[in-house]
Amino acid sequence: MEKLDILIAGIGGQGVITLGKIIATSALISGVKALVAETHGLAQRGGAVNVHVRLGNVYSPLIKKADFLVALEATEALRNLSYADKETILIVNERVERSVLPKVKMLSLDEIKERLKEYRAIYIPAERIAIDSGNPRGANIVMLSLLMDFGLKKLIDEDKLLSLLDEKNKRVYLAGKESITFLRIR
Repeated sequence: MEKLDILIAGIGGQGVITLGKIIATSALISGVKALVAETHGLAQRGGAVNVHVRLGNVYSPLIKKADFLVALEATEALRNLSYADKETILIVNERVERSVLPKVKMLSLDEIKERLKEYRAIYIPAERIAIDSGNPRGANIVMLSLLMDFGLKKLIDEDKLLSLLDEKNKRVYLAGKESITFLRIR
């Protein structure tokens, strides 16, 4: 059986943990082994949150090198590059948030893209797509639709994944899928 290692990174309140649970649950009901590990120190205060999701023939929950790095906030892609190599696909939400840490310089999206130019990165305005679809808190589900298209569908049955989503999240998921035709890996 194939395996996939996915690191989901974001900040508290973005649905990082929820996204990890949806992926793991949909894998399990698709008959695929799933292991999950969460780190969320100051998440309630807008701090960093990471979820390791390992699917397939795996034996420990922590990732060394990710096949996919899903960044729900663009700066988190930079912060988690230690899990990436040149083969890792980065799916990056275009949202940039000011750090909760004092005296930390806020980077612009263009500066982040410049630092990631050597990686296989896909950028998506997930918040805008979610808002336009009627669910302003659904950016994580937009990111899920891209992740499915770029590799998760090898292991997860999309109908089983959709069965886990309520109607408003299904709308966001489908809107994310529609946006894929406009994206390329850079």
